[in-house]
Amino acid sequence: MDIIEKARELGKLLASSPEMQQYNNAEAAMKSDDKSATLMSEYKQLQIEMVKLTRGGAETKEIEETKEKLLAKQLEINEYSVTFNYLTAKANLEALMKKVNDILIYSITGESECSDDKCKSCGGGCKG
Repeated sequence: MDIIEKARELGKLLASSPEMQQYNNAEAAMKSDDKSATLMSEYKQLQIEMVKLTRGGAETKEIEETKEKLLAKQLEINEYSVTFNYLTAKANLEALMKKVNDILIYSITGESECSDDKCKSCGGGCKG
């Protein structure tokens, strides 16, 4: 059993998974949509502004106002189907990758990142 070959096989399986296909489709849709690009750009700018304010010791009022803008932009992103679908697909792919990583860690060390309760909710994948 060649470890590198098994890693390639796993990579191919992940690349052809429904989660990866949904992510790729959602990402392509988002990249070709001007409104989603604008929403995401504005959100990133607000995040940068928030970091600058908190690190720079800005007044609480200014931080709160920026926080409200950030929350409003997040709501706008979640209400727009193209960005919502992208973020959902990304979260699903990340969850799959975490599950695969947790299984690998458990297989190597015998220690799991998740508790018995969490394993029940995800189908027991990290202990099986």
